[in-house]
Amino acid sequence: MTKNILIVFMISAVFTFGYAATQKTHSLPKEMQPGQVRSVMAKVADWQLANPSKHHTADWTHGALFAGMTAWAQMAETNAYYDALLGFGEKNNWQPHRRKYHADDHAVGQMYIDLYKKYKDPKMIAGIQRRFDDILVSQPQTNLMMGTKGSQQRWNWCDALFMAPPVWAKLARVTGENRYLDYMNAEWKAITDYLFDTEENLYFRDSKYFGKREANGQKTFWSRGNGWSYGGLVRVIEEMPRNHPDYLNYVEQYKKMSAKLKAILPDDGLWHSSLLDPVAFPSIEASGSGFHCYGLAWGINHGFLEADEYLPTVIKAWQALTKCVHPGGKLGNIQPIGEDPRHVRADQTEIYGVGSFLLAGSEVYKIAVRNGTPVQKITAINPTLNFRDSETVSLEWNRIKKAVPGLTKENVAVYEFKTNRLLATQVVEDGMNSKLLFQTRFAPGEKKYFWILKQPSVLAKPKSKRTTHCRYVPEREDDFAWENDLIAFRMYGPSLWEDAVNSGVDCWLKCVDYPIIDKWYGNMKQKTYHKDWGEGYDPYHVGKSPGCGGLRIGANKEYTHSNVYDTWKVVANGPIRSIFELTYDKSWKNSGKQWVETKRISIDLGQQLCRFESTFFGPDAADIRKFAIGITTHDQKAKSVADDYRGIVYCWETIDEQGLGTGAVSEMPPADPSWIAKSDNKDESHVNLIIDSRGVSAVAYYAGFGWANAGKITTEESWKSYLEDFKKRVDNPVRVRYTQ
Repeated sequence: MTKNILIVFMISAVFTFGYAATQKTHSLPKEMQPGQVRSVMAKVADWQLANPSKHHTADWTHGALFAGMTAWAQMAETNAYYDALLGFGEKNNWQPHRRKYHADDHAVGQMYIDLYKKYKDPKMIAGIQRRFDDILVSQPQTNLMMGTKGSQQRWNWCDALFMAPPVWAKLARVTGENRYLDYMNAEWKAITDYLFDTEENLYFRDSKYFGKREANGQKTFWSRGNGWSYGGLVRVIEEMPRNHPDYLNYVEQYKKMSAKLKAILPDDGLWHSSLLDPVAFPSIEASGSGFHCYGLAWGINHGFLEADEYLPTVIKAWQALTKCVHPGGKLGNIQPIGEDPRHVRADQTEIYGVGSFLLAGSEVYKIAVRNGTPVQKITAINPTLNFRDSETVSLEWNRIKKAVPGLTKENVAVYEFKTNRLLATQVVEDGMNSKLLFQTRFAPGEKKYFWILKQPSVLAKPKSKRTTHCRYVPEREDDFAWENDLIAFRMYGPSLWEDAVNSGVDCWLKCVDYPIIDKWYGNMKQKTYHKDWGEGYDPYHVGKSPGCGGLRIGANKEYTHSNVYDTWKVVANGPIRSIFELTYDKSWKNSGKQWVETKRISIDLGQQLCRFESTFFGPDAADIRKFAIGITTHDQKAKSVADDYRGIVYCWETIDEQGLGTGAVSEMPPADPSWIAKSDNKDESHVNLIIDSRGVSAVAYYAGFGWANAGKITTEESWKSYLEDFKKRVDNPVRVRYTQ
């Protein structure tokens, strides 16, 4: 069985077949309409940025603000919020705050890691990683009783569970270093065993509160302290592997806290600063309530909480939170810095409360968009420590249609949790192999969540700004041409049977992201496409060579290639992927081979390589032993490199003073050492990747190029690096799980 690059390899054992999470449609108040949620989030975020806090920008107060501001930046239609966050990061030199062990001084790391996922700059996480490495070398062994010497070197107060554990969990995921997760897990267990009250399912703020009671005789549980803990719990579960031995323990604790918070919500819609004595503290409090609302809405969206049971609580809480927003955007009713329940005034504000409000809004927005519509939830994980841009996720369309009643290719939508946006989709109708496609980007080790659902009426259907394209070109000697936003190709057709060409692959060098095939062919009588008019051109010579990825068959350096194709068939043309098939029969028969080759070629948006899969049918097909994937060296002018261990061959050359990298990556293990053919005869010098058929009359691989003038691949080293990363993607497809 061959694999598809950028396509998900889905293991049936983890599927929930034919399942879609359904909810009743609820009548949501105006405060929970998507536009209203976005509007109030923008209003609060803008006010806060216009009225900066005097706290140090690396301390815990800003850490909480930045967590919420990052969630809003991902949703916003402008980069202004990302720019602001980048400014704070630069101001802090991307370092945690001053105290080595203190959890409060680690909280800002959440923002650093999230920005690293977007901007790929290692300096953004280098400081927090050094800090945590130092801690692991000299782990504190102090007891957890508050007030003892060095006790706050460990997490001995419940606020710490938001400040530090999510940073450790996030760092473990983007680095692949489980030692960070192991430390986090051990310390979480310690503080939970110490501070979590199993009767009330709430956290004491710290050991000083074990014996304290409120005026009504109830135990003292501080709302914001439990908000910190609850919010931290949510963010740890998001990052934690589902197969972790303690994963279900975190989920169980989350559900217990959720049930308690729902049960004690006062009638006025927000939790008061003392959770179990709202009468003694009658004023509503927004910072703790923001975290509680965030966690409850998150649980509904991720399938941990039943909407019918918990949504009324979220509605009530969000409505009350929005009433805390002053006309200008200031968020009030926030208890000042402290550690215990206190009275709160409507005019009191603090940046950590804004952070919790924005986090809550980011999850309430999802509820508003979905509003009970049946969905199939998808979890996708990048198993490599590489960034993966323009990653195509491929789902079995027939299964998706069964999971979500009434779904069609016209109304299907994919909703990405991280950005709170709909993604462009494409349905490839190919019989039993029909696929639903969408693209996203992954940071190293990143886990992402999606809904497959009917197009929500409250959102516009997204359109891709770029596309792929393939077509038969009868106006130019039966060429067949294809392209995406980065690369373009053609292969030669029946009209050129007598010419000095074959089934080699010709590269059309382009430096624009819009389609050029139709334009260049359409203008070829007025403007030759062999000259660069500003969009690129075709200087690449193929002739009798394999060009960029032509296939040959044989053994012992005696390989036979086919001539031009006989017939063509377009399978799909779309914004994300185009697929077509070329058949080769006549030329193989002329070579004495009793077989027919079907060459299926697919090209995905945003990739420098496209996929080739050749399948052979006929009496002699079983005799095929070796395949040779060739890259021309243009009569030895190009530098050729073969990496047999990885299954990569490439060339780097200069054409018209511009660098060009061409290459191929095998989906199958290489059989023999690569063969670099050198000849004084024109078009007979090339490098070949040799693949063993292993008894299967088919081969799959990827071939493509990077042109320096396009600006993405500018050096041989960058081309080599791209191919190596691409090979990791081939060997380690994104893991997809269908979940409730």
